[in-house]
Amino acid sequence: MSSPEYAELVGFLGQRFDAIDRRFDELRGHFDEIYRRLERLEQEYQAIMQALRRIEGRLVDERTRREMLERDLATLRENIAVLTARIADIEQRLRASS
Repeated sequence: MSSPEYAELVGFLGQRFDAIDRRFDELRGHFDEIYRRLERLEQEYQAIMQALRRIEGRLVDERTRREMLERDLATLRENIAVLTARIADIEQRLRASS
């Protein structure tokens, strides 16, 4: 290979490598944008997960409160049944003594 052919080959390859470098620069830009979007999605995901944990915690609290209220309501119903029976007994005794 002669010196002019070599110089021509080096020039040609240099142009090709420059074109390849530009393409890689463009690809790096695309990847940077993808990474920015992924980072934003990750942040949004973390925010959603935190909100979900708070909601789940509130649901557990609400379930506990509801269970307590249901127990209290059952106790009240039992007390009302006892009082109703006592009232009926008192009314019956009053009628019998009259």
